[in-house]
Amino acid sequence: MSLRTRLTLIVAAIVALALAGGASAAWLATSNQLHGEVDNFLLDRVAAYVRSDSGDPQLGGRDHGGGLVDFDAITKVLDPTGNVFAAVPGQPPLPVDAADRALAADRSGQTRLRDVTVDGQHYRLLTTSLTGGGAIQLARSLAETDDILHALRDRLLLAALAGSAVAGLVAWEVARRMARPVVQLTAAAEAVAATQDLSVPIPVRGDDEVGRLAGSFNAMLAALGTSREQQQRLVVDASHELRTPLTAVRTNIDLLLRADDLPADQRLELLDETRLELDELTALVAELVDLATDARADEPVGAVDLHEVIADVAARYRRRTGRVIDVVRDEPGEVDGVLEGRRAMLDRAVSNLVDNALKFSPDGEPVEVRITGRSVAVLDRGPGVAVEDRQRVFDRFYRADATRTMPGSGLGLAIVQQVAQVHGGTATIEPRDGGGAVATLTLR
Repeated sequence: MSLRTRLTLIVAAIVALALAGGASAAWLATSNQLHGEVDNFLLDRVAAYVRSDSGDPQLGGRDHGGGLVDFDAITKVLDPTGNVFAAVPGQPPLPVDAADRALAADRSGQTRLRDVTVDGQHYRLLTTSLTGGGAIQLARSLAETDDILHALRDRLLLAALAGSAVAGLVAWEVARRMARPVVQLTAAAEAVAATQDLSVPIPVRGDDEVGRLAGSFNAMLAALGTSREQQQRLVVDASHELRTPLTAVRTNIDLLLRADDLPADQRLELLDETRLELDELTALVAELVDLATDARADEPVGAVDLHEVIADVAARYRRRTGRVIDVVRDEPGEVDGVLEGRRAMLDRAVSNLVDNALKFSPDGEPVEVRITGRSVAVLDRGPGVAVEDRQRVFDRFYRADATRTMPGSGLGLAIVQQVAQVHGGTATIEPRDGGGAVATLTLR
């Protein structure tokens, strides 16, 4: 069932219930008023009889009800035993039950009203006890009242049905207009799913919930488009970078297979080169997997102390390389080094910065890691980074001319940039006074 149909049915049902309730209330009010008028008529009429009677059950000697003739009512007089004492000839008999006989006998002047059926006709019957003994019965036909109520019921029912139908039509039109943006958004989403074209935005109309949904959908399409472009560029760049070590490995293996009389020292040299190319290829594939899948993004977010991360990284690289790595903590001011983040990702980013600094710094030159609040700066004494390369060094596989002959995949700083973006921060590289570079990772 569509949203439009559900809205129409809900609105129509609510209107139908409201109309049914209003019609029922109107019918009940009219019924009570009409029956009240009949009751007042009977009470006024019997009060007139009682005043003229002066307590005599014979009603002033009226015989056979000669003075009881009322063309708009049926009148009977009961004696104290409950039998008919006087009646108008030709009028239908009125029912007398035990309660009526009790009223005729108790002389209390009490009255009793009820509905009865006489000869198939609906009457309103009043029985009033006479203080002198006996009782008088007065009945008036309710045929006219019933006709009015039946006609009113039919008209109210017809009005309720017509009102519900009109409400349903109006609700259908309103629902159609309200659902039109949703239908358009659905069609656009289905078109994107069918064509895989993420470049076509969805029209945004208004600033209501549907408009905001369309805007969010466009933002999602833009993000998906960017992700697809990055993936395609990664595949192209990766295929190019993978060819070099693979070609070198293949060439070395071919030489080893063909050169049966190759000297042992040359064979050993080829094997060493092949091993180095395989190690480079292994590191490249590992970094590609980290960069493409962002596997550490599944790591839960928690409180991370940057000082602990940097201390661990510095200790690890001192142990591996035997180089001097100085950790300097500046005054943090109002911001400390604890933040909400992913520790493994931050460890990898700092490790890449330290690894780069060690790679480009001359042997014997210390690498300095400076912590200021939530900012980590790694300083080296290498050749530095040219102005035109400072932004591009964070691109995947980009390598400056001065570093093309050095080992590396060109993905280390790209991973640093990715970690910074995941944590809402930035990564920059600037020249260092006296020579070298300062790579800074700033986190929020």
